[in-house]
Amino acid sequence: DVHAHVGNFGTILSPGVDAQVREMDRIGIRTAAVSSVEGIFGDVKGGNDIILDAIRRFPGRLLGYCHISAQYPDLIAAELERCFRHKGFRGIKVYQVGTDFDHPLYNPVWEFAKTHRLPVLAHTWGGNLTGFDRVARKFPKVAFMTAHSGSGFAYQPYVDAAKKVQNLYLDVTYSREHTNMIEYFVREIGADRILWGSDAPTFSMSQQVGKILFARISDTEKRKILYGTAARLFRLEGGK
Repeated sequence: DVHAHVGNFGTILSPGVDAQVREMDRIGIRTAAVSSVEGIFGDVKGGNDIILDAIRRFPGRLLGYCHISAQYPDLIAAELERCFRHKGFRGIKVYQVGTDFDHPLYNPVWEFAKTHRLPVLAHTWGGNLTGFDRVARKFPKVAFMTAHSGSGFAYQPYVDAAKKVQNLYLDVTYSREHTNMIEYFVREIGADRILWGSDAPTFSMSQQVGKILFARISDTEKRKILYGTAARLFRLEGGK
């Protein structure tokens, strides 16, 4: 699971991290990469602290994203250094709010990711990549993962971008899908560039995994989407 969270999105149905891990056990999810809800809403340092606590409590089951925001440029360098002193942090999460991803404010993030071989997950929506594809082209050694690929039924912009930028990966975390969208993504760019995520606790893990398990693609392609490619990007056992 390359796209999950720790925290509460404001609903009483949101489970805590212990319940999330129990649900991972029930469904058969070995590892989830998590970022903080609090970071999305502006508490970057506090959110990263929450992730640090979670990955310490569940080592190997939860991998941490260090949340970075160009809205707080003075925190970027310090938070990257602070987070990655802990080996449980394995990626960077960016959530665009008013600053496109190819803005110079983000350059230290991409340089850090390049130096430390870290994948980067960015929130995108409705086919608007807000410069993420452009910056991916400038940093070909970094794996750039577009969250919510196909959201708003705008699947074609993601396919077009991925065809042009070979280090752009499509994260299909999303609660709705066009009929045959997964099959179309696989046919157009290949299962090697598609990643599965749940967006837990926002969405149900079981609901999200079903669209891959029952897609009309081969078992080999399903294994790549559900584990193999993510394991390679996060440098886990069995990565292909």
